[in-house]
Amino acid sequence: MKWMIPFLILTCLLPGIALPGSPAPGAMEVRAAWVTRWAFKSPEDIAGLLDDLRALGINTVFFQVRGACDVLYESPYEPWSRLLLGELGRHPGWDPLAVAVEEARSRKMELHAWINVFPAWPVTDSEVLPPRTEPLHVYHAHREWLARDGTGVPMSRKKGESSFSYVFLSPTHEGVQAYLEEIVADLVGRYEVDGLHLDYIRFPDSTYSYDSNSRASYRMHLLESETPEEDLPFSDWRRENLTDFVGRLGAAARKARPGVTVSAAVWQKIRAGREEYFQDGVEWVRRGHVDFVVPMIYTTSANSFEERLAAYVELVGPEKVLAGLGPYLEGFTDSLVADQLDIAARQGVMGFSIFNSDYARKYADVIRPYSNAGR
Repeated sequence: MKWMIPFLILTCLLPGIALPGSPAPGAMEVRAAWVTRWAFKSPEDIAGLLDDLRALGINTVFFQVRGACDVLYESPYEPWSRLLLGELGRHPGWDPLAVAVEEARSRKMELHAWINVFPAWPVTDSEVLPPRTEPLHVYHAHREWLARDGTGVPMSRKKGESSFSYVFLSPTHEGVQAYLEEIVADLVGRYEVDGLHLDYIRFPDSTYSYDSNSRASYRMHLLESETPEEDLPFSDWRRENLTDFVGRLGAAARKARPGVTVSAAVWQKIRAGREEYFQDGVEWVRRGHVDFVVPMIYTTSANSFEERLAAYVELVGPEKVLAGLGPYLEGFTDSLVADQLDIAARQGVMGFSIFNSDYARKYADVIRPYSNAGR
């Protein structure tokens, strides 16, 4: 038995090595990938992509169907995305979400409809406006819904004037919230999705949204609750208001399709998400507004990945956390992907998600051993 002593020491130092007869540390229940709205152009693209993902052991797909108030499914509320045919509002002749649901089911994979919640329109060099469509894009229909800074000015659409990727809708505007609840109820009610995945479910930053509706709602809340302003600053109200709204979105999805799973992609640093973007993912889980969170821990530092994932695990429990990896970043290697997957496995989280499907395929040989496909 003396030979076992150095072996046991080695297994402690090298987490990727398991004791004889012990379960492999990489086996995780949920193996997911984000499929962006740029990843396909045809039904054949979707079928081939899901074939590839299934072959490497992915069993859950976050399939993006809403980008900036434009969609990749039949909607009575919003125009078709321009990504398929190059023209906003033009019907592509097929329904990507319907195809994805059918193809996923035939492969015994879960399909979660992934939506960008608050982005209204991309920030571009040319400051281009969305063309007028039927249905009319929300940027034209409701300019009053745009997020505004402390002086009441809406976000700029032009790069150089804006550091953001999108112009946002105001997360605390009553009209925006009611509209998005209708979007979710319609989407989840008409498509047999397994889940609803919420992204960009946050403020652009803490300097927004000072739109008149949100300010009025804040003042009314103070009056009705008899709360002094110093006891509930506008920042705290925005955070709590967004938390309540996430609860209503979750309720709308579950009413439309009982048993559907609701999840949210959240900021990798808990404090930054809560204080800078008013995104309180921990509280969303605690209140049951979402079933789990996916911290987007996009970093090439294994230590940072471990610390940030552990922070979520400590506060909500490993069974409510799916670790988000970002191997699209420059500097990623096979060994770094393996290190981060090992960390997720050791912390006992429910699984992992790879951003995005292109990189899941790129690192297929690394990912495969963490699923049944490699066993």
